[in-house]
Amino acid sequence: MKNLFKYITVILITITIFNCSKNDDGGAAPNQAPEAFALIAVTNNATGVDVKPNFSWQEAVDPENDAVSYSLYVGNEADPTTLLAENISSTNYQPTERLLMYANYNWKVVAKDSKGATTTSNMFSFATRGLNMPTQAVTTNAPFSERYLHSSVMFDNKLWVIAGRDDGSPYNNDVWYSADGITWTEATTNAPFSGRQYHSSVVFDNKLWVIAGSDGSYKKDVWYSADGTTWTEATASAPFSGRGGHSSVVFDNKLWVIGGYDGSSKNDVWYSADGISWTAATASAPFSGREGHSSVVFDNKLWVIGGFDFDGAQKNDVWYSADGISWTEATANAPFSGRYLHSSVVLDNKLWVIAGNDDGSLKNDVWAFE
Repeated sequence: MKNLFKYITVILITITIFNCSKNDDGGAAPNQAPEAFALIAVTNNATGVDVKPNFSWQEAVDPENDAVSYSLYVGNEADPTTLLAENISSTNYQPTERLLMYANYNWKVVAKDSKGATTTSNMFSFATRGLNMPTQAVTTNAPFSERYLHSSVMFDNKLWVIAGRDDGSPYNNDVWYSADGITWTEATTNAPFSGRQYHSSVVFDNKLWVIAGSDGSYKKDVWYSADGTTWTEATASAPFSGRGGHSSVVFDNKLWVIGGYDGSSKNDVWYSADGISWTAATASAPFSGREGHSSVVFDNKLWVIGGFDFDGAQKNDVWYSADGISWTEATANAPFSGRYLHSSVVLDNKLWVIAGNDDGSLKNDVWAFE
């Protein structure tokens, strides 16, 4: 009897332990999510943050000692949904791709255990830095002659300077390149195109292109090169009038030529898929004829900014087009002064307008639009 009582007692204890390890509904004990954890850096409301910041956070301890991985969300949404990185095993992460400059971000981290349970951190905000302004020139004495009205592009991971005008020789046709802006190499002293100024240059189809310009007379030739040394003439006589002061961009896998001056200011728009055959998208865009304007591709559209028109006025209007045919005026009066011979670029999802000439006064202002 005594042994039977012991046997029954052992069974009851076993059943009790088994039941305690089960849910109220009779299932297995639920998995517990990682414990709460907090962000460390980038600190909340930090400003001037580098565009490749080092994010860090506390360890999220798992109650069952399950392995924990992390997902990092960084975005401009109120509750960021943009996944910057996932399956991070450590408690810090530095992105290899840069964030935008002059931008406001929110960030959070989600910890996940090996069974899929998650815990979300608190959320921090920060603002990235602007441009790092240099304290001195990369070089004050490049080996090419002092010049202006040349063209510059990025090609083959190098900076290129093409032709232009200097004080000694009115029109140059030399071509230079540099991998660092300090050491420059002359690709050719005498390219087969005539020395010129006020031309345009772009990179298209893995080649450098030089389009039109002036060598004392207005040109309508088009040239290309795969190495900057050997040049081929795509056409000696494009169907657009000889011109200078036009703009050229690559858009929709085509070369584009916009406006310029051929004795009068132009507002025609042309495109080509090969640099040989050209089509007029429009003979008369709604913006006034102009030269010395800038053009970029931004937000999947062509843009025309400022310039000098046939009325002798410096413009500060801004126009855009999704096809080069129909144009819309974004603004008739941008906050920068009317100007020409300025430059425009796209950086960090912003449209930048830099310097120029506003009726005889040279500018050194910089504007950013988004």
